[in-house]
Amino acid sequence: MSRHYIRSTSPFYIVMLGLLSALPPLAIDIGLPAIPALQDAFHISIGEATRTLTMFLLGFSVGPILFGPLSDRYGRKPVLLFGLGLFSLAAFACAYADHIGTLLLVRLLQGVAAGAAAALPAAIIRDVFSGHAALTRQSYVALVNAVAPLLAPLLGAALLQLGSWRLIYQSLGGIGLVLLVLAAWGYQESRPQTGGAPQRNVFRDAVHAYSQVLRNRHYLIHAALLAASFGTMFAYITGSSAVFIDMLGVSSGVYGMLFALTAAGTIIGAAAGGRLARVWSADHLLIGGVLGSGVISLLLLLASTLGLGSIALIAACVVLSNICAGIVMPNATHQALASVGNVAGSAAALLRSMQMLAGAAAGALVGVLAGNQLTVMATVMTVAALIGVALIFVRQTLLGSPTSHADAR
Repeated sequence: MSRHYIRSTSPFYIVMLGLLSALPPLAIDIGLPAIPALQDAFHISIGEATRTLTMFLLGFSVGPILFGPLSDRYGRKPVLLFGLGLFSLAAFACAYADHIGTLLLVRLLQGVAAGAAAALPAAIIRDVFSGHAALTRQSYVALVNAVAPLLAPLLGAALLQLGSWRLIYQSLGGIGLVLLVLAAWGYQESRPQTGGAPQRNVFRDAVHAYSQVLRNRHYLIHAALLAASFGTMFAYITGSSAVFIDMLGVSSGVYGMLFALTAAGTIIGAAAGGRLARVWSADHLLIGGVLGSGVISLLLLLASTLGLGSIALIAACVVLSNICAGIVMPNATHQALASVGNVAGSAAALLRSMQMLAGAAAGALVGVLAGNQLTVMATVMTVAALIGVALIFVRQTLLGSPTSHADAR
């Protein structure tokens, strides 16, 4: 019996990939309004409650490394379906955790599962598209992806009105099951057929794939740029509830709206990047986004140091910073994967792992540093953004103008 999948030329194909890629930010941001509820439920500090974010990211950073080579050998689809199934099971386990240690452990497992599933859309785009078409679709996937942090805190706040924090994780389990059905029905395997008998040793396959990727300077520099941009953004994600709810005293509902407003910057940036890619070079977009992020983060740090941290000013700076991130991240992803050959699954997996490790490091710094909560958040944002600026200079020195190489594929 023939199967009818979503065609790669259909807009629904990009929407499907965007929804899969949006699973990690959804799983992170939907629980942000519930952090005070976790404090009360388990009698812990806000720093301990935010570990539910960093544990998820740590798990996510491991998942792609484990499952990326498997997707290169056995195909994207079985890995995708396995990851979505495990994600749903872990989400339901989170909902019934009766101790913070148990919750953190299962969140780690949930992150591993999300890494198995959500790291693959970039590889799938690399499988199906090339050149300008790949960059444009990568931006559009980022655009769909960016809707998750826009809606997730609002959804989390609404679920808190209907029930406890456990309802949030039950909802994540249901969302994972819906995506499992969507992927099973809509996605046809896209891994390129290399021919010949498959190698017998998966571990040797993985070592070979990652060694090939890690020798690629073009890939490494753009992967580091992606990680720095995400670190800047995740410093805000981790610190935002402490700044807006604890420090400035807004309600969870107002916080959800503020977070949605700031997250809209990523959507604007991704949409602008997709359109500007038609008239501006990838180099110009990447450099402009990275430098803009550095300037804006410095301005937020200066304002916080001077005691000018109003809600409006913080939101305005974060919106602008997220616009830059929305331009940088799909661009850096496209350029990193442009020259990796037949190990795109492993390369995409390592890319997401580096991204999530950077986010976990930024989030951990925000959680452990003492002092004014806004200043701490702005400091970590600035450090990550300036690392990106430094990488731009390294990139120009080592690679010159790599855009022509990236687009030549």
